[in-house]
Amino acid sequence: MSPKTPSLLFAGPVRMEYFLLPEGKNHARVLGGPALYAAAGARPWTRDEIGIVSRVGNNFSPQTLNAIQSKGIDTTGVKILPGSAPSLGFHYYESWDKHIDWSPEKYYAKHNLVCPEELLGYVPPTLSENAVQPLTEAAVRIEDLPDAYLQASAAFIAPCHYQSQITLSVALRRHGTSVLFLSPPDGLLLPSFRPQIREMLHGIDILFARESSLRTFTGRPDADAGALSEYISRWGPKLVLLQRGYQGIHIYDSDSRGAHFIPFYPVEMQNPLAIGDSFCGGFLAAWCLTFNPLESALIGCISASLAMEGPGGLYALDRNPGLADARLASLRRSMGP
Repeated sequence: MSPKTPSLLFAGPVRMEYFLLPEGKNHARVLGGPALYAAAGARPWTRDEIGIVSRVGNNFSPQTLNAIQSKGIDTTGVKILPGSAPSLGFHYYESWDKHIDWSPEKYYAKHNLVCPEELLGYVPPTLSENAVQPLTEAAVRIEDLPDAYLQASAAFIAPCHYQSQITLSVALRRHGTSVLFLSPPDGLLLPSFRPQIREMLHGIDILFARESSLRTFTGRPDADAGALSEYISRWGPKLVLLQRGYQGIHIYDSDSRGAHFIPFYPVEMQNPLAIGDSFCGGFLAAWCLTFNPLESALIGCISASLAMEGPGGLYALDRNPGLADARLASLRRSMGP
């Protein structure tokens, strides 16, 4: 059966993730990855079709993809590469402010735990995603997009190989996608990669980045969020969304030169990794319905709150169906009239 045309498209890595958390909790083999977090962030807010595009390794099966499909996210665009290395993510939080994604054997041993066999010899995927070398086998390509996906109304391209971000955005725009939303890898937001970032942002409508990363990129450590946003908006994006740590999101609209700050809904932290991508998914879903940056950011912040309370990309979709709306009403009230 041919896939339906998704209104919202999410492209980038999907992985099996392992977590070691500050209070001693650990989670093994949970479905995650930036593209899945974003798609799950969008799902509670729209009835439109949602599709996901990724390349995954030999630790994925059709049954794994069915678990995603069962949550209302089309996986026709996810390509399983049986002969390739497993798609994995390892995340050790020594504290909520210190994230380490390498040497899993060392950190499992530190907590007197046996390192999962799947993680022996683990190489962080960020090593290839933060490079400007030719596409790796796991990097998404234009040919991975089903024909129906090329007709998507809006697309979020999650942090991934920079050549994937460029070629996908160009192809989607050429086929009529009207909203392009990009989140560059943190490892590319360095002054030495300015030519690549400028190329990536050409033709992009919405940019998401961490405020701290954009300070590093611009070489302006003391600049406030408004100045950073105005600077990077000259490179193309009409909306600039900056994550300010665990506090919330700064929004900058280059057309009106308006700036606002939306706080995250307060919850008990369990998964900082999910915050940014989940926010982006909720924001995009709301943006395509309202074209209101404040309303979209409010909804994005609720998506982030649902995801940061537990491990994995599908955790937020197993919550009480009324929870998202209740939190949205509460966050609106806290913002005042």
